[in-house]
Amino acid sequence: MNNLRLMGKVQRLQIGEALPFAREQTSAINKYKVESVEVIETGFVGDEQADQFFHGGHIQAVHQMPVEVYALIKSNFPSVIIYEGMLGENIIINDMNESTVCIGDIYQVGSVQMQVTRPRRPCWKIDTLLSKSGVAKFLQDYKCIGWYYKVMQKGVIQQHDECFLIDRPYPFANLDKLWDIYNDKTFNDPIEIEKWLQVEPLERSFKDVLRKRLRMS
Repeated sequence: MNNLRLMGKVQRLQIGEALPFAREQTSAINKYKVESVEVIETGFVGDEQADQFFHGGHIQAVHQMPVEVYALIKSNFPSVIIYEGMLGENIIINDMNESTVCIGDIYQVGSVQMQVTRPRRPCWKIDTLLSKSGVAKFLQDYKCIGWYYKVMQKGVIQQHDECFLIDRPYPFANLDKLWDIYNDKTFNDPIEIEKWLQVEPLERSFKDVLRKRLRMS
């Protein structure tokens, strides 16, 4: 792999089980650390997703957050009690964030290959778990949101495994840029939108929003 781009090393691997949460719902947002995990088409073995419309399934099998997210929350919400694993992510790899990752990127971590499919949309469960309103909105505005992968090749990931970029078929499709376009309801540049609609791995709900903008342009 000497000719591949090293992106970083695994800092944490996390799994969780679906437990009673709030609003008469269950959630597996609160996860715990493991040293090694088997990865199959539907994600980390031993990890559960309570609501597979928003989390889980083949195109949302693994969730990654940037390493700086916990320090960012703590510095902006100093009264919040927070520890790693509370935000629902399966993996944290240092030196990877929304400014360095593109939709369609294929990465190899350990013996696993995964492709980026969509950003995460931080939801009310973060505020509920942290007992603090406004955290999810802050993460959205700061663009510290995380992203999901489709598993391309099953295998095993271990703590401190290196992550390599194997392929970047859509170098323009940066997560930061997508998030700005997605959240700007006035954005309706047809040429730019058509480019994003041609990004085959991009999850359907994001394309649906862009198609609606195109019809309105």
